[in-house]
Amino acid sequence: MKRFLAVGVGGMLGALARAGIFEAISSTAGLWAVNLFGSFVIGYAAARFPKKSAEFRLFISTGFVGSFTTFSAFSAQWFSLLEAQYMAAIGFALAMTAASVLMAAGGLAIGRQAMAK
Repeated sequence: MKRFLAVGVGGMLGALARAGIFEAISSTAGLWAVNLFGSFVIGYAAARFPKKSAEFRLFISTGFVGSFTTFSAFSAQWFSLLEAQYMAAIGFALAMTAASVLMAAGGLAIGRQAMAK
């Protein structure tokens, strides 16, 4: 039961944070911001918190980051671009995927560096 509560509270906070970002900046910039920051956080958390409780890790990963980042908005934006400009849509998908993976790798590297100190 504690694990479900951890995911639920993390999910609520992540969804509220994403809504705040989308409210403050355009949906396209917000999409990039939440997906790149969320990718960084998931990499950092994986390296920095491997020995924390399962509840804490679920709160951060499945809860907060899972609801903060948005694959559905990415997909909707991609389909809109695809209908308008095929090559721009392909570039968008490749850039978002590559940037997200690089941010996760950066978070992992910084998290490992923090653990080494």
